[in-house]
Amino acid sequence: ILSMSLRPRRFDLIAFDWDGTLSDSTTLIVQCIQAACRDIGIAVPSDTDAAYVIGLGLHDALQHAAPGLPPE
Repeated sequence: ILSMSLRPRRFDLIAFDWDGTLSDSTTLIVQCIQAACRDIGIAVPSDTDAAYVIGLGLHDALQHAAPGLPPE
């Protein structure tokens, strides 16, 4: 054990692809999209429509999840 603590670090940073690899965050993302729509008073997308936009750019995601939302 002592010899391991004296070894130099090989890496300064280790990054994990958390989303979809270590945790399935789809449900949380869907709930957040739906809550945001509810908060601004527009139609709340179904779970399927909200999940569909995960990974899309913001403009494309909003066109699909909140089609009545003005671009501005």
